Amino acid sequence: MAEPTSDETTPAARADVVTTRVNVAFPFSAIRVEQPSEDLAALAELVRDMTEVLMDVAPSAKADELAKRAQQLTVRLK
Repeated sequence: MAEPTSDETTPAARADVVTTRVNVAFPFSAIRVEQPSEDLAALAELVRDMTEVLMDVAPSAKADELAKRAQQLTVRLK
């Protein structure tokens, strides 16, 4: 029996090129910048008030830091 020759029928001899194209869509048109809601601002004020109570009940450096952060957040959201 004869050995198969390297012709067009063997997969290694074919020069088929396969390309895959991928389209990626970024939702840039859906990006919106909005003001914080009134509920979020009210929640920040509540957290600020709670940290003030915490400083009265259990004063510490950590409570002071939390109070400062809560105050900064409240100012940013107004």
